[in-house]
Amino acid sequence: MATSPADINTRENAISAVLRLRVAMNKILEQIANGERSLSSILQPSDDLPLKQLYVVKALESFSQIGKIRARQVLDELNISHKHKIGELSQNQRESIFEVLK
Repeated sequence: MATSPADINTRENAISAVLRLRVAMNKILEQIANGERSLSSILQPSDDLPLKQLYVVKALESFSQIGKIRARQVLDELNISHKHKIGELSQNQRESIFEVLK
């Protein structure tokens, strides 16, 4: 069964959108690592799709003062899955993370 040009264009557009999202997410992680974004700024509710799609653990690990081990320990203490995305956090979870890590 041959693939129609419309299917190819749809697939290419989807791949392109995902790549743009991945680049934007990596830029946010770089900004966190460089100190351009604070813990409170990433935990604020936002409509920024790349920020909402980041895993909480990846964002926390990017802070030099937190690191990988501490980020995972805090999420475990708060019973937040390592697969949780920032956009999925409740306000209580956001506040709890901030209180523990501030």
